[in-house]
Amino acid sequence: MSHLPYDTFRETLAIRYPHCGHALWDPSPEGLYDAVAVGDVGFIREGYFHRLFNVLLPEDHPSHINSGVPEYHQPLQPGLSNHIRKGTDGTDDFCSRHVSLSRGRNIQALGPDDESQVTVSCPGRRGALSSLPFPAQREDTVARGDFGKWMIKHIDQWFAFASNLGLGVNRMQDIILVTGRHCTKSWVNVAFSDSQRDAEVSFGAQVSGSSGVNIERRVVRGDAVLKLGPSGENLPENQCIFVRGFRVVRLLNIWPRLKGRAGPSTDADEHESTHDRQLESIGTSANSKILFTFCYSIFLKRLLVAIWLWFMMMT
Repeated sequence: MSHLPYDTFRETLAIRYPHCGHALWDPSPEGLYDAVAVGDVGFIREGYFHRLFNVLLPEDHPSHINSGVPEYHQPLQPGLSNHIRKGTDGTDDFCSRHVSLSRGRNIQALGPDDESQVTVSCPGRRGALSSLPFPAQREDTVARGDFGKWMIKHIDQWFAFASNLGLGVNRMQDIILVTGRHCTKSWVNVAFSDSQRDAEVSFGAQVSGSSGVNIERRVVRGDAVLKLGPSGENLPENQCIFVRGFRVVRLLNIWPRLKGRAGPSTDADEHESTHDRQLESIGTSANSKILFTFCYSIFLKRLLVAIWLWFMMMT
């Protein structure tokens, strides 16, 4: 069991809030892109989302200047032109099991001159907290079927593109297609391992207006880890605390594909190349998995052929 703060943060919050998706320990884009958006393709490392490109945007979009796009990139056009559902999540404290929290006042109810002192503890257990001074804005596509089929069709190109960038992406299942996200203006993230009973953190938060906040670190005791979001006035809503989406997992490949492909796959060979892939959903039910084009008859035929070849080689 990992005791790294970003793993503890993600794993313990996923138990309590599986519908929210992957909890990001480091929600800031850190100047590399504007904000996580529906349609982004990227990967998560150490609790940070690394954006590569967006499937809904054309090749010459300004957001693609940094990494570019895969060869033969074509924007996805969902069946619905207006396919993104938006809303506000009123939760101010995303708190895992075993975490105890006490505060003077609700952060989101503070006046311009008010300050809230927050104390968080999790005696002898793993736990996490994401505290928000401002409500999070939620966006999700309703065209999940279109997104899933698009990912299955293009995952080979996306994986090759990511690998060639030299970012250390060496597994297909590391690639994520974003179908939803929570974004806010600031945050406080806390992670506890299960080794010390006296672990505790406290911080102060003072909200000014609808887009200003000052967050101060007060006490960090034991093996707790405290990470503070941005402070200041007129903060942009670009801090992504949860990301939802799809990833492709290859279930079984009897033997490697012998024929390389210079261009995009055609309909004729798409069926053959995607039969052993499962599309996993990030951010629905904890056990929810959506299966695309998994053809059991082809799988059994390949298995029988492999057994026959092995038998012929042994005789």
